[in-house]
Amino acid sequence: MQVKQEHDPVVICRSCGADYSANHSNCPYCGTMNLPAAESAYMNKLEHMRSDLEGLGGLAAQQARKGFRAMRRKLLLAGAILCFAIVLIYGIHLYRERVETRREREEYLWQREAFAEMDACYASGDYESLLLLYSGAQNAGHHVWQYRHSVFCDFLMMIENAQYSLREYEAGAEDLEWLFYKEIYLYHLDDLPKLSAEERAELDRLRAPLLEDLNERFHLTEDELSSFRKALARDGMISFDDCKRFLAERGAEK
Repeated sequence: MQVKQEHDPVVICRSCGADYSANHSNCPYCGTMNLPAAESAYMNKLEHMRSDLEGLGGLAAQQARKGFRAMRRKLLLAGAILCFAIVLIYGIHLYRERVETRREREEYLWQREAFAEMDACYASGDYESLLLLYSGAQNAGHHVWQYRHSVFCDFLMMIENAQYSLREYEAGAEDLEWLFYKEIYLYHLDDLPKLSAEERAELDRLRAPLLEDLNERFHLTEDELSSFRKALARDGMISFDDCKRFLAERGAEK
């Protein structure tokens, strides 16, 4: 029989009749459960579990706080970068607007002076000076297409190029194909829009000697001329290779 301490409470097993310490959850002789002690042990285990869970909860909360602080730092950094990018983009936009505004003002002031000078050359029939001003401004990147006689000037340059080719060919410095190409291209005048009647009449007068040279030199038939003019009306251009092939088929002399 178990030796009991003097002050230990004792219980008698309801199964085997043995007496033992009331702190035991089961009878040490037959294993029958001692309900009060078993319940007390179970409640102690629950209390330990609760304490453990609270400890884990505190650790999880601590880890969550650390994670939140890290995430907050990342969000603040991302926000700062985003704000910087927005300010930078806006600053670039403002700078470009100011530069564009300054350029537009400079272009406007340039046009007031330059277009007036071009108009004076146009009115006096000084087309050589007009083209010098126009082509120079074009090469400098000015908005010459805004000039009211820009189409006139563009075609005038074609006429000048054809005149130059004729002089060069007669001097033996240019091929016949280039002369034909530049002269036949002058028929494009008939398809050009945005020309006043006066401009068209003046350009027609200036190109007339070149078209006369074309007809006398190459003796184009109506069908041949019609084919080239249809290409000009359709595409606004003709191919140099087509001109070269045409002359080769015609057996034109160099």
